[in-house]
Amino acid sequence: MKRTTTHSTAFKIGLTLTIMIIAAGQGLSAPQLQDVSFDPGVISAGDRVDITASLHYDIYDGDEEEKNVAVSLKPENRLAERYVTIEDVNSDSIFIYPGGGWNQQFQVKVHGDAPSGNYRFTVEITETGQNSSTTYEEEFIMPVEKEGVDLTADVVKTSPDTPRAGDNDVRLGLRVSNTGNKDIEEIKVVPEFPEGVSSSNAMTEKILIDRISRTGSAREQLSVDLRDDLRPGVYWINLSASYEDTESNSYSEKLEIPLRVEGRPDLEVVNSSMEMKAGSTAQLELTVLNTGTQDAEAVSARVIAQRSQPFSLADRSNYIGEIKPGEKGKAVLSISSDRSASLKEHQLKIELRANGDSEEGDNSVYTFTENVDVRLEDRARSPLIYIGTATALLLLTIGLFRHFHGRKDDSEGGESQ
Repeated sequence: MKRTTTHSTAFKIGLTLTIMIIAAGQGLSAPQLQDVSFDPGVISAGDRVDITASLHYDIYDGDEEEKNVAVSLKPENRLAERYVTIEDVNSDSIFIYPGGGWNQQFQVKVHGDAPSGNYRFTVEITETGQNSSTTYEEEFIMPVEKEGVDLTADVVKTSPDTPRAGDNDVRLGLRVSNTGNKDIEEIKVVPEFPEGVSSSNAMTEKILIDRISRTGSAREQLSVDLRDDLRPGVYWINLSASYEDTESNSYSEKLEIPLRVEGRPDLEVVNSSMEMKAGSTAQLELTVLNTGTQDAEAVSARVIAQRSQPFSLADRSNYIGEIKPGEKGKAVLSISSDRSASLKEHQLKIELRANGDSEEGDNSVYTFTENVDVRLEDRARSPLIYIGTATALLLLTIGLFRHFHGRKDDSEGGESQ
């Protein structure tokens, strides 16, 4: 059987008023956040901020109990969690008398890369009485109105204008700019070079700048060497920058600057060894390959013989002409060796000389040095031997002729008597 319970209207009104009175009493007894102030007043990224929260304790009639209060600060949104470090909270317990108030101090550090926006925090207040403990939360917003210090770097000039593989002492003119809203000082920039690129001297291993004012810049220079086998393309030099603002806040960030390396010809000798006899003359044939990425123009090959080497040169150089990337050219050089040369493998130095690709704006002259093996296996016979043999045969012929001609004359003389 279904039972229905009913209450009078007066009972309902009484219950509602009781609940309202209890709620009102609880609300009046809670601490209230009346005001929040910040120092500095206009907050930028990178600032260390002192926060003063003014709290007041309203007590409803009849509550005369002293309160023991502890306070903490918590980040409430993503911006506050990610870009703010809470450094100091005056969290010591304090006694608050009924109707009293106090100022709560906090200190936070806004990160240097913090974006502008509203940073939301919660003040958590835990009150402890004789018989109970209650926690209240009050929210406030800390506006970060300006982005903080920021450093940029870019290349304004290179010398030479078109760096190429194998170039040494390539100078990069840099502009280091302060694009933030504060003066910065004690700037140290340390370059980190990619493979194939290195510092030309110890002076370019770090850059020191005393000060750069807001919206200002400084001109600096890096000097680098480029490895011979560096392929054409863009290479990025990383710059690790560290500095301080005028309030001694420290910052660090990574910068990048581009270095564009253009192509160039690269020549080497292939299939060049030869054998010859000491005391003979032979043709040294050279095959020259362009392993670079651009045309080699006006290519020539030249033999560099040392005085101590047993060779003489009929042709010191030979003109080859243009060799395109991946193609070969040939040079022929006439070389004579001394008869007294040691029978062993000797090395001749070959200097290859070429102009850069004029269509690519490369007016450089490139030289490459290669070693060529020349092996002396035997000695050529001296031509004096042949001359001596021919002379002996001639003298023998003359002697025989005279001998037989003399006998003939004697025979004819005897018959006439």
